[in-house]
Amino acid sequence: MNANPSIDPAEDQPTQSTVKPRSCCSGIVVALAVPAALVLLLVVVTWMQQGFVAGMRCGTDLIQPVGLVWLGLLALTAFAFSQWRRGFHSVVKPIAWFTCFLVWGIVANGDFANWMSGQVESPLRSEPHPALEQRKLERPLDAVVVLGGGSSAITAGFYELGRDGERVISAAQAYHAGATRMIIVTGSSTDGYEPPWKQSTQLLLSLGVPEAAIVRIEGVNTRAEMQSLRELMDSPPAEFGSLGRTDEEQSGELQVGLITSAFHMPRALRLAKASSLELIPLPCAFRAENNDRPWVASSLVPRAENLDTVAKMFKETIAKMVGQ
Repeated sequence: MNANPSIDPAEDQPTQSTVKPRSCCSGIVVALAVPAALVLLLVVVTWMQQGFVAGMRCGTDLIQPVGLVWLGLLALTAFAFSQWRRGFHSVVKPIAWFTCFLVWGIVANGDFANWMSGQVESPLRSEPHPALEQRKLERPLDAVVVLGGGSSAITAGFYELGRDGERVISAAQAYHAGATRMIIVTGSSTDGYEPPWKQSTQLLLSLGVPEAAIVRIEGVNTRAEMQSLRELMDSPPAEFGSLGRTDEEQSGELQVGLITSAFHMPRALRLAKASSLELIPLPCAFRAENNDRPWVASSLVPRAENLDTVAKMFKETIAKMVGQ
């Protein structure tokens, strides 16, 4: 029996309502402090490595949507760890959030995107020179095929080159350098608006390529484009024999190069082979870089363009796995 009935033993014990708010509040503080510390660390170190502008650019990247998701996952990780208590079930949540933080930081990381690109892309060859217009050819190619997808229609008749616009630029450079006699542009519209071959044609004309040197073929995808090219090769237009080919050259097989983005080249060559086409690969618009640049702290920051690159590499990997 309690000797002092005026004192309730329960009063000496903290109630559940007084513990949880205090614990939750401290967890929120930790969840905000940890990402803030990471932001400060990355910005300051980048600033010290490359200067004020680079540091501010690093900070800007961190407050972009992809960067905010990364920091948000870190905040959730910190909060979950702050609430951790002994026991298996309590440790699962912080580990799960930390795993999400790591995975997001990896797949949206520039170094990972560069590595993925290197695994998928057609290799950058140094001999002969990787740029067709700078190669020393014994004779020019009869034609180069420029696959659609390097441009977009801003409005009717107004076209601009996109991320893979090097396809069109490389073809124009090759023509003006005398490395090819003709340019074959491809691609049909899938929505009934401004087909890729039309876009490529107008852009090539604006780059000084004469219309007589441009041949157009249809194709809603790469497989269909290769089938159209096979039909063209079976019945080549008269222009193929009238652009400076010697009698000896006209008696031989046509030499045709294929210009497309490096990540797309392996699949394009597989589909070309399926249509009994032997094309000379001329990859461009490389995502993978092989430059000895110094490491900077800002390279840890995930970015949207890296996600886009990784998604393209996954797509090409899956296509290879299913035989496309």
